[in-house]
Amino acid sequence: MKKFLFFSFLTFILFSCKHDLENPNWEVDMIVPIANAEVNISDIIKESNTPILTSINSDSLVSLVYSTELLQTEYESLLNINSTSVEKNFRIDSVQFEDVEIEYFTTIGSVIDQLGPLGSALYPDGSMREIPALPNIIQNDSINIDASNYFQTMTLYSGMMNLEITNGFPTSISNMTLLLYNANNQNLIATFNIPLIESGESYFESVSVANQTLDNLMIGLIDNMDIDPSNGLIPINYTDALVTKISITNIQIMEATAYFPNQLLHEEIVEQSFDIGSARLTELGIKQGNVSIIASSSLPDTVSVIYKIPSLTKNDVPFETLVKIPPNINTTPTNLFFDFNGYKMNLKGKEGRIGGDTVNTIYSEMYIYLDSTGELETINQVDSFSLYNIYNITPEYAKGYIGQDTFVINSETRNTSIFNNISDGTISLEEANLNLLIENNVGADAILKFNEFNTDNTEDNLPAVSASIDENGNNIINYPYSIDRASLINEIITPTKTEIKLDASDMIEILPNQTTIGATIMLNPNGAQNIEDFIYLEHPITASLNANIPLSFIANNLTLSKTTELDLNWENDQEIDELFITVENGLPLEGIIDITFLDQNYNLIDTVIKNYSIISATTNDENNVVSSSKNTINIFKTDFANVSKMNIKASFTTSSISEAINIYSYYNLKLNLSARFKQKLGE
Repeated sequence: MKKFLFFSFLTFILFSCKHDLENPNWEVDMIVPIANAEVNISDIIKESNTPILTSINSDSLVSLVYSTELLQTEYESLLNINSTSVEKNFRIDSVQFEDVEIEYFTTIGSVIDQLGPLGSALYPDGSMREIPALPNIIQNDSINIDASNYFQTMTLYSGMMNLEITNGFPTSISNMTLLLYNANNQNLIATFNIPLIESGESYFESVSVANQTLDNLMIGLIDNMDIDPSNGLIPINYTDALVTKISITNIQIMEATAYFPNQLLHEEIVEQSFDIGSARLTELGIKQGNVSIIASSSLPDTVSVIYKIPSLTKNDVPFETLVKIPPNINTTPTNLFFDFNGYKMNLKGKEGRIGGDTVNTIYSEMYIYLDSTGELETINQVDSFSLYNIYNITPEYAKGYIGQDTFVINSETRNTSIFNNISDGTISLEEANLNLLIENNVGADAILKFNEFNTDNTEDNLPAVSASIDENGNNIINYPYSIDRASLINEIITPTKTEIKLDASDMIEILPNQTTIGATIMLNPNGAQNIEDFIYLEHPITASLNANIPLSFIANNLTLSKTTELDLNWENDQEIDELFITVENGLPLEGIIDITFLDQNYNLIDTVIKNYSIISATTNDENNVVSSSKNTINIFKTDFANVSKMNIKASFTTSSISEAINIYSYYNLKLNLSARFKQKLGE
């Protein structure tokens, strides 16, 4: 832009001086700066994706400061709770249904009526009379038993027909026979023989009706009943009654068409333990989790499931749900899903359990009911209901004893481009301090061993350089570093920090492009302690590398490379006659320089300078720079087509390879590129 402003200004002056009839032309010779480039310490350590900083002390000495996370533990496998309960199956023939009860009253008044008009005259209601023996007072008297409010027909796998007779008469009765029939087909169901029932007493007898088919209408036939004589005068009260109760209990059906009431099919109160290896946990916070209930039913009515987990709470409210399982007409099971995110799980078992608290155990209750539609439904013995549940839990944290587990963190190689702009040569560092910082956020003691820790320059075909001795003289590889447990107060973690320091000059001097590290961590090497362990999965044990490398080194053929953009889009009437490259070396290093021109795709167009020697900056007795050296290079070239970029490659060597030099923040190598070009005017 400057060259065009200058050109415009010059043109204005020249043309404002010509006469109208003249047609002059001039060839103007101009030198214009076209590019500047600077190589300094930032180009040595420039990094595209790794956090690199330079630290400058009060003397402006530059140190390379580098920090990165090397490894961290993964504990999901330690605490994952994935469990499937045993499938529960209920066939109708294994389910006991509610009892059927029918009650019938035989009053004294109805018995006296059987004596005809004489009966009421001899034994008027409210009178005092002496009752003689009345044998065969009731013969072939039938009782209609109507169970149609319960069922239409019912074939039993098992069941008991129960007879209970309470004698409300003022005298005893004896020699009673009761026969029970189906009304429709007259099939005999049961026979009861009652020898004696004292006044005010009851008689009870049960008969199995297994494999019997019962109709909703049954007949109880009293084949005989005697009334025993009274002992003197007794009151005659027509409402006094003989109460007959017939019930069907322990019902297990083969098939039935019935009005099935709401009834409990299954009740389960259980403590379910989880296999979590050697861990003995008392509490678990759930980051992500769920339970699935997979149920299948061929019953004609809906099944209700009440599922309670008192030991699973959110905001101190226990988990409880009521779900409906419809009949599975096409045999497709019903899958019910419940989200446990954010819940807290008490793993001590049922509150107040016999034997005290336990570990790794969840307490739950399940009640399964058969709902009633209020309609007649037919159920067969092959009709069934099945259910199981699946726990899938990823914890947020765990408390208790988290176990004595060993975790192998496999060796992982990471690329680093810290020294990418150094393309050749060697350096010898005066020192390079590395700190390995182990931060333990887990409430458990640990032992950490580095299985591998090395750096490598894959381009030099030399072996990787391994970490060796720490500041205490321990060989870092396979040494058991003790890591103290973190503490937890009011759910706030205070980690412990363990530092391992070493001089890693030899690991850095190879100008590495890869770092490889692997380790083994053992939790609770001394077993369970008196203090409760804890672990939060988002706060594991981590190891990070902090490097501080003062840039004081001996360099031998240390080669730096940098590419800068050029703007050589000249107008057609502009011709470059000569290029001037001024090299100003402010580094206490001598060396040679190459300059090449590239196109926009970084393809080589021309080598402009090759192996041009540059001298070191002037230094004092302490090897500190006091003044830069300056050289100007003339280049005669006329073709700059497609030139878009300039690459500078400089190889440096310290003036004395036996004494380290310091690199300060103000040290740099500057290049200025200018062009002499001709501009014809007036044509």
